[in-house]
Amino acid sequence: MKIDNKFWLAVLVSGFVSLGYAQKTEEQEEEDRLNGGTITVVKAYDPTISDAFKVNSVPQINDTTKVKKKPVTYRIFSIPVASTFTPTKPGLNRLRPRQRAKYYDNYARLGLGNYVNVLGEFAGNFEIDRDQDFGVFFNHDSSQGSIDEVEADNGFSDTALDLSYGSRSRNMNWGVTGGGRYRTANWYGDFEDALNPLTEDSDVGLSYINYGLGGRAEFFDQVFEKIEVQVSGISSGEDASEFLVEARPQLMFEIMETEVKFNGELEYLSGSFGTQGILDEVPENYSYFNAGLNPSINLYGDMYKAELGARLNYIQDIENSEGEFKVYPDINASYILVENFINAYTIIGGGLDLNSLASFTEDNIFLAPAVLVAPTDRQLDAQLGIKGMLTNQFGYRLYGGYKIEKNRNLYVTDTGIRIAVDNPEPWESGNVFYNRYADLNTLSLGGALTYSSGSGLDITLQGTYLNYDVENGDAFENVASNLPEFKGDLIANYEINEKWNIGSTLYFVGEREAYRFGSGVENLNSFVDLNLDVSYKINPKLSAFLRGNNLTGGNYQLYQGYPVQNLQVMGGAVYKFDF
Repeated sequence: MKIDNKFWLAVLVSGFVSLGYAQKTEEQEEEDRLNGGTITVVKAYDPTISDAFKVNSVPQINDTTKVKKKPVTYRIFSIPVASTFTPTKPGLNRLRPRQRAKYYDNYARLGLGNYVNVLGEFAGNFEIDRDQDFGVFFNHDSSQGSIDEVEADNGFSDTALDLSYGSRSRNMNWGVTGGGRYRTANWYGDFEDALNPLTEDSDVGLSYINYGLGGRAEFFDQVFEKIEVQVSGISSGEDASEFLVEARPQLMFEIMETEVKFNGELEYLSGSFGTQGILDEVPENYSYFNAGLNPSINLYGDMYKAELGARLNYIQDIENSEGEFKVYPDINASYILVENFINAYTIIGGGLDLNSLASFTEDNIFLAPAVLVAPTDRQLDAQLGIKGMLTNQFGYRLYGGYKIEKNRNLYVTDTGIRIAVDNPEPWESGNVFYNRYADLNTLSLGGALTYSSGSGLDITLQGTYLNYDVENGDAFENVASNLPEFKGDLIANYEINEKWNIGSTLYFVGEREAYRFGSGVENLNSFVDLNLDVSYKINPKLSAFLRGNNLTGGNYQLYQGYPVQNLQVMGGAVYKFDF
């Protein structure tokens, strides 16, 4: 695929601006372990204000396109505010030593922008006593939408609340976390040939409620090292519901001075759909049970490090009374070829991915009322590469990868109902996504380059080329629907001084093919998305920020038929404090 010079020029220009991240002390990291773990359903996908259905909720660099999912977690304890507060770097001053930056346990953030975008956050840590803490995190993102040339309502809202309690003693740390999340959005996707096109009066609203309760315990100097347990669920405004129970114990001990680990997993997933879409009839109920064991040993030498293991899984489709065993490799090894400069590494893995309605909404909230839910057999997920330092300031990584997935989920759309009606359902205008499963083999080639000046400027540039081979997807012409050929990003951070920070992120997503039942393959154009964040520390407690998102402009489509908001600007303030 050809990438023109304008893109690379944009990359070079954006590399000179950046966002200052808050740093965390060892004491804070110890406090984090009091948290009972994060409930991922509370923040199920990472939204940004660049998309009409997305707004960045984490006080960090704005990821406006978020092609590859990264996990989002809330740090309840001792939260420094990223991008608006950067502690003083240690060092000597001619007159006197710099005062060590103060960290605050609590903060509140408020931001307002065009498209009537609103961002509000509160994080609080309440110390009960020396060994107990109670944490609160509240988050709200919303937008009134009004995307150019979109007829239907395209606003959204996203509100979440997490509560946590943590305790520690000489023998163990433990904690619990509970939370809920409420999201609303609209099926505003445009299909120009729909017999029932959307209008400004179309009621295309959708909603999801997530909830979860989880706990975590860590044991010191014990064979039974830790355990995590979580119960979570999701329900939709179209009568879909799902319930998931997870338990992950971990044991670790030594045999003849060799570290041995046994990681276990138990998962029970059950769900149902009360409303069907129009593309096909989805089973009304689904239930799966997964039991897994991951034994491994760690080997160390002067020039090498290796973790050798395997994954064993038993998956049962309860509704159809079918079950089978799966075995996967689990190898992670590295070898020093030239100390500090060239380290060779390899990762050979695989696993069973228990797909769920909750995980699908993380990727794409514009789903049909009912979708097919089935596990993916990731038979091989391998990577081979080299990494190291070119100089004291420049680092690099080059790699190639190959992945074999059986029963891989892909998103497709339809043309809507082919009969004109007065009051079509919100999902009957070719504006929702269904999923189809196929066997997918993926070849990836990529690299990353990092630069750290040591005086406040940090730059990371990375890109990945992807080639897909789809089999057993004849129903949709074996198209790798909605998957990009190339993706890359540049993140730059620059701490100008103690008060000013500037940051930028730039994303490039290559061309994609998307399949629509009833019309065939459609092509989605590549796009560049540039974001800028400027923050000013008024005093140690109060900071102001100004953000620009999608500065390259244009209502590009991250999802088929769904244009995003054009250029956005948001301004606001962050106040940090202690009770």
